[in-house]
Amino acid sequence: MRQFGLEEANRLVPFLTRTFEAARPVVNRLALILESLERRGSRTDLLEEREALSRQLEQLFGPVQELGIELKAADGLVDFPAMREGRVVYLCWRYPEKEVSHWHEVEAGFDGRQRIESPEEFAATFLC
Repeated sequence: MRQFGLEEANRLVPFLTRTFEAARPVVNRLALILESLERRGSRTDLLEEREALSRQLEQLFGPVQELGIELKAADGLVDFPAMREGRVVYLCWRYPEKEVSHWHEVEAGFDGRQRIESPEEFAATFLC
C-alpha cells in the first residue's frame, strides 16, 4: 500500500479539485437517473445512460486510484494512506477544501476526522 506524506498529499489537491469539478455534473446526473429508475422501474434509455455515466466516472477516477488515493465518495471525498506514530492512518480531504488539513484512524472514517495539529507527524515515509 502506498503511503503519502502531508506535503505530497497537498500537492495533489489541485489535481483532485479539477477531477471532482469535472465529475460533479456526471455524479448529479447519475443520481437523477438512479432516482428515476427507482421510481419508474427499468427503462432501456435510462439504463444505457446510467452505464455511460458510470464509464465516464471510471475514466475520471481511474487516475486518482492509480496514484494510491482511496476514493470514498464520488462527490468529493478521498483518503490518503499515511503513517502516524508507527501505524497506518488516513489523511482526509473533501472537495472543495484548499488543503489536506484533517486525518482519521482507519476504522474511524469521516466522522472521526481530526484537525492536523502537527504537520511533522505526517512526513513522507519511504518503504523499501
